[in-house]
Formats: sequence, structure tokens, C-alpha cells
Amino acid sequence: MEKINRNGPCSCGSGKKYKKCCGAKEAVSITEMIDSEIDTLQKHILHYAYYHFGQEIQEDFESLEEMIEIDNRQEREFYELIHAIWFTLFEGLDDGETIIEKFISTETGKIKRIKLRKILQNWTEARTIVGKILAVENNRLTVEDGFTSEIIETIVANVDVKAEKGSFFAGILVPYDQQYVFFPSPFDLPDLKPEDAFTYIAASSVEADYDSPQEYLTDFFLEVLSELPMIGGLLEIDNIDWPSPVQKEIAIIFKQNLETHNIAPSVIDAGVILWLSYCQKKQKRIQNPNLYVAALHYLLSTIAPLEKIYTQKELAKLYGVSARSISSVYSELETELSHEIAELMGIVYGIDEAPPLFPSEKAPVIAFPRTNGSGTGKMNSEGRSDSTVQTLTLVEPSSKKTKSPARKVSRKDEERARNLIYDAYQSDGQQRYKLAEEALKLNPNCTDAYVLLAEKTKSLEEAILLYEKGIKAGERELGKAFFKENKGYFWGLIETRPFMRAKLHYAEALSQLGKTIEATQQFEELIALNPMDNQGVRFSLFVNYMDAEEFQKAGNLLKEYDDGDAQHIYNQLLLEVMERGFTAKAAKLLKEAKKVNKFVINYLTGKKRLPAYPPEFYGFGDENEAIVYADMHLHLWRKIDGLAKWLKNHK
Repeated sequence: MEKINRNGPCSCGSGKKYKKCCGAKEAVSITEMIDSEIDTLQKHILHYAYYHFGQEIQEDFESLEEMIEIDNRQEREFYELIHAIWFTLFEGLDDGETIIEKFISTETGKIKRIKLRKILQNWTEARTIVGKILAVENNRLTVEDGFTSEIIETIVANVDVKAEKGSFFAGILVPYDQQYVFFPSPFDLPDLKPEDAFTYIAASSVEADYDSPQEYLTDFFLEVLSELPMIGGLLEIDNIDWPSPVQKEIAIIFKQNLETHNIAPSVIDAGVILWLSYCQKKQKRIQNPNLYVAALHYLLSTIAPLEKIYTQKELAKLYGVSARSISSVYSELETELSHEIAELMGIVYGIDEAPPLFPSEKAPVIAFPRTNGSGTGKMNSEGRSDSTVQTLTLVEPSSKKTKSPARKVSRKDEERARNLIYDAYQSDGQQRYKLAEEALKLNPNCTDAYVLLAEKTKSLEEAILLYEKGIKAGERELGKAFFKENKGYFWGLIETRPFMRAKLHYAEALSQLGKTIEATQQFEELIALNPMDNQGVRFSLFVNYMDAEEFQKAGNLLKEYDDGDAQHIYNQLLLEVMERGFTAKAAKLLKEAKKVNKFVINYLTGKKRLPAYPPEFYGFGDENEAIVYADMHLHLWRKIDGLAKWLKNHK
């Protein structure tokens, strides 16, 4: 630092000797004095902003809270401070001016030190920055801008910085002579690879239709800051204690393959974590690692919004395995990892405990999936896996989803209603419905409450009325713009689940009443909202198409969802025979179908009668699977004249 002669004139311009003025106690540098005053000035600016524009700052922060998750009071205080600084420097008020511009015009004259006044007048040129730390010396940092590669000398006023060379940082800078000063200080993330962060922000800016990553960073600085800790690849597979070498090999192949598909590191790490959990639970003899990589890839695509969604058939080609095998292993993974997926969702959504998964219930139309069942690779009688979980939504920040419109219900009442519904799903009898009624009183838009209350109705007609109310409540809750903006990946957004459940119940009830056309429309709308079809809508929709003899639509549906299981191959056969008769292709399909599940034929020919109630679970290729298929499709097969004779001739 530059030292000043104690007997010389003081650099502050007072005309006194330095030892009688600023150096009365000890020699210090003028630069150090300026740094201290800048720190005081930053605090003065914030005091001015809160005093004159506190309401505007608070209202904007409340809007921000809807976009980011805040876990606790300490986090809230941090985001409130950074938001106030950002708002002061960058956000225009109603008259077009920023708070910093107003501060400069009214307060600059009160600053005695000329140099400090000049520094302040340049603070309208504030900038946000993400980059790499190149060097650290006390409170001086040399940094590199992640987007321009510009080397910048920076200062943190009156504070020594402890940061690692080469680590990633984000911050807000204001000009300081030929340098910059942080306002208030840089936020470093030593575990995050800088390149991953730059790529992430750049990709986000493109998807949000911004001309540059820098412009996007400035507009969404707080959102980006909240998302950065979740995007880094923090797992080192070599440092994990794997139960066996082949399980580690699968993790390595999985990570390498998904990296080539430009999947966010945090999403890949989530898949590795799930795979490790599975390995610790199940000790299996694995002969084909690619099969498990493919199944894990498919599992991840059902719980995280990947840019490219592959069907099981596409993944089978990609990894050189069969679609049927992927389906079997995927089902096993999902069943075994239901609890871990729910916990992971809780972490992502910033809640102390993940919402409980919905247990089985005796609904008048469809039973919700169980969460307490067992059986590797088992499916429930609706053709969906045993553990339908709240899917993990590692939503990219760039996809700024349209938020629901403002509602009259307070957030506190919404939360209380939601908790009552969770309790209701775990309760039985009248307590279950009492909780649902209490939830509706707190929040009239509580869609799940209508679904629960439909259970105790005495007729399908009454249940349908409640489902309709639930659907309308869901539409009000989400808003029209939300549907338009998010069509195509609805199920990946957690707030859509109550609406989707109500709509599926409604469609199934319409089907049972024989209102096939109306039900088909509902099924088609569900598929359009969620082409991944996590709810298994395609199974009921296929039956409706066949009932209506809309064979082309039924065929298109089978092509779109090639599940590779008994239901798919037997439905291919059914479609071929009903549309074209007992062709050579039908004979070939029959042969393939018998290989997938030989038990189905006995129920189609009447050699075996269906039990009074379908089984709760089934495995691929077993007799329970045959019962479930026949129970849903037998009325279609009975329409085919000469079926029994043809099947007998093709044993």
C-alpha cells in the first residue's frame, strides 16, 4: 500500500499535516480510507432505498419468492439483502429512474470527499458478473468474466476475502476508478465447475429468448443465484464405495452417456444417487450393464424434464437391448426407489419432509397406486407401476414457466389445506372425508378434496359432478395461461398433479357410464398435456378407440407407446384381427404374443374364467398379468367371430 509522510500535507486536502489529520494514530493509505468509506456508502445507499422505496422493494421481493425456494429465515435474510441491492441498482421505478440514480441526484452533494463523489457518480454503470477467481490478496481479487474472458481487478470494501483460486463466483460490481468494487461481496461456489455454470446460464438465456447471457443474468440474477448450487456435478463416482465393480461400471457408463446428451450435471448426479441407493438395497447378478443403464436413463426421464425424451423402444436401440427388458428393469427400479425419489423431491422443493405418497384407497372409479406393496418388477392392476411418486422436477431456470394468477386464498390457508389432504390420504372412514371437507373450506380450489369426496358418493353420476368441480377448481388454480405455456410437460410440474388426477377419474367414470365419446376426449386431452403419459391413460384410450372402431387412431397409439409387454403385443394382435381378419401377420403376432405371456390365451378362449376381483399386482409374463389384460380387453375379443377356432388351429 502507498504510505504517506506523517510530516507531509494530508492527502485528504484539509491543509493539515498528515500526522495531525488522518494519520493521528497511525499511518494508513488513502486507498484504505476510500475502501472504508465505500463500505459506509453502500450501507447509506441501502438505508436510503429502504427508507424511500421500501414498499416497492418488498412487493418485488414477494413476486421473487414465487420463483425461488427459501428454506429458512437465514436464507430469507440473505435473499432480501441481495434483492434490495439488485433492485436499487438495476430495476426502474414507475418514472423510469432507478433508485441509485435518485440517490446520486439527491445525496452526492452531501459527500465531502471529491474522489468518493466521482466514484459514486459512476455507479449507474453497475454490472452483474459470473466468472472465475484468478488471484486473491487480502481484499483484492483478480477475476475473469465468464462470458467475455475480460480480466478485471476488483475490491471487496473493508473485508478480507477467503476464496480459492480457480473457483467459480457470482456477484454485483460497481465502478471504482479503473477497477470495480463488489456490492456487497462475491458469492463463491468452489465445488461448482465454472464451465458448467457458464454453459447453464448461456443455455438458459437462449431458451428465454435473450440476446446475450449477460442480459439474462442481469434480469434474473436472484433466480440464477438460487439455482447455481443445484447444477454442479458434485459426485465423483470413483470416491463412492460401490457394492460391486459392475455396479460402478453401470454408473460410469450412465454418466458418460448422459453427458453426451447435454444433460445438466445435477440431473445426472440425481440418477447416480438413485442407482447407488438401488445397489445398496438389491444384490443382483448383472450380466448386461447396458440394460440397467437404459432402464436408469428411462427412469430419470420420467422424473426430470430432459431435453430429449426417449421411448423404451428408442432406448432399446440406443443401448442394444430389448424394450421388454428395459420395461421390466425400469419397473423394478421405480418400485424399489419410490421412497428415495420422494425424498429427493423434498430436497429439490426445499421442504423439511417430502409429501407422503398417496396410499391405496377404495375409490368408486380408479384405485390410487399403493406405496406399501412389495414384489420386484410388479405392476398394479391398472398397468401402472406400484410406486407412482411425485416426480423430481429439476426444472431448468431458463424455462420460465407461466405462474398461476394471484389468488384470494392466503398462502397459509393453501398450505394448511394441502397438509389436510396429505393427512386425508393416509386416513380411513369418515375422518378421511372430514379432512377433505376442512381442506375445501380453507381453499375452494383444492382439487384433491373433490376427488376424495367423490369416493363416498352412491353413484357414478354423483361422483362425476364432484370430479367436474375438481377439474374446474384446478383450471382456476393454474390459470389459462399456465395451460398454454406448459402443455406437453404437465406431469413434470408438481402443481398440475391434482388436476390431472381429477381429470383421469372423470374420464374413467364417463367410460364406465358408456359415454365413450366424452371419455375419449378427456383421455386425449390428458395425453396432449402429458405425452409421457405417466398416468397410463393410453391403456384406457386404446380400449375406447377399439370400441368406437377407430382403428387408425388405435394403431397410432400403439406406435407411439411401444411398451414391449404382453398388453402391447396382444393389442397389436387384436387390432390386426379386428381390422383385417386372420391374416398371416396375425398368425405371426400370435406366436410372438404367446412368448411374452402364454396365459392370456386361456382367458380369451374361455378355458379359464376371470376371478371376481383382478389381482392387485402382477409380474411380466405371469398369470396375474394375463388376468389383468383379459379383464380390460375381453369384451373386445368376444366381438371376433371364429376366434376360438383360429386360436385352436395355431397352438
